[in-house]
Amino acid sequence: MLFLVAVGILTFRHLSGFTKAHCESYCPGGGLESIGFYLKNGAFLCATSGINLILFVAILGGTIVMGRAFCSWVCPVGTLMEGLRAAGRQAGMLWQGFWCTTGGQWLGRLRYPILVAVLYFTYAVTDLVFRPFCLYYVGFSGQDHEVEWWSKWVMLALSLASLYLPFVWCKVICPLGASLGVARLLGPVSPVIDEKDCTACRLCSRECPQQINVFEEKRVWSTDCTECLVCLDACPTQCLHLGIGYRPWPADRPTDGDRPGPSLPRKALPWLVAAMMGAGFLFAFRYPLPTMSKTFPAFSSGATFARVDLVLTGLRCRGTANTLAWILEEEPGVAALDAYVAEGKVRLLYDPARTSPEKLVDRIHAGRLWKNPKTNQEKRLQPFKVESIHPAP
Repeated sequence: MLFLVAVGILTFRHLSGFTKAHCESYCPGGGLESIGFYLKNGAFLCATSGINLILFVAILGGTIVMGRAFCSWVCPVGTLMEGLRAAGRQAGMLWQGFWCTTGGQWLGRLRYPILVAVLYFTYAVTDLVFRPFCLYYVGFSGQDHEVEWWSKWVMLALSLASLYLPFVWCKVICPLGASLGVARLLGPVSPVIDEKDCTACRLCSRECPQQINVFEEKRVWSTDCTECLVCLDACPTQCLHLGIGYRPWPADRPTDGDRPGPSLPRKALPWLVAAMMGAGFLFAFRYPLPTMSKTFPAFSSGATFARVDLVLTGLRCRGTANTLAWILEEEPGVAALDAYVAEGKVRLLYDPARTSPEKLVDRIHAGRLWKNPKTNQEKRLQPFKVESIHPAP
């Protein structure tokens, strides 16, 4: 719930003009979608940046260590799905056990071909093709860019469907959830039943929000498990624990009640999730990666360069960053450009003997003439306005 509120505040601040960043700026799914393009080109797609990629890597590492805890403890869409599940259950609309049926299991496997398709077409088209279908982007960003007329209707339909089929977005569509589900199989931490104390009441299976048959699995190996700990809280004999290892605890173990393997204290999981997210944000802000970088001929001149940071309106994505670089080609002395679109900031390396921050600002405001190749008509493009100048460290 805390992260859902944080996303709402961020969206409000963005729409009110208090910040350049919006919720897409911190979406790990953008890092997943952009990773192939970044590895090949050293740049990010559209409005994504190093923040998206670093957060994805941090969450992926956390998933390998402690399971898909991000989905239940952090993800705003997961929080929304939990609320809709609770509403559907309260209204008597929830389809109990659907995801345990053969049809439900096959439907849940659709997320893997969807993940492959999203990664392939994102790389091939060099754009975030999943945007019109993304519940997080359409529902929370407050953006209309690349949102089709039908996008919000589809998101509304999915939300209503979640009253009947719990977590339908997460189980059937979400590419990030699909990738974390695969990584979750490598994790040693999972709910494990100590069969010595189990009374076979099956309450763990009935209460599981993901409709996993916890009682039958003994050690929950499912890619759907999000470490929400509902099964642990539901168990009347407290025989469920967060076991560390890859095997269920045997029922015929010759012990006097001690657990046969190491376990993670329940209260430790939220702290580990907080550490995962904190480490991701700390690294992302401490070692930022630009959305795109470009060098100019002056870069190889051997001159002594100075740096300056410019915060400007109009810098929204990799495409607008390329436009800015195109405009600055006409300013002598510009050596290099790093664009950080999540912050609406560009860092320029320049030769102080040939230009200055004031001249750079004037060049940006003046824009550049562009000729339409079809009509041969010229138009001056002036899409940027510098808001502030900061000497770079």
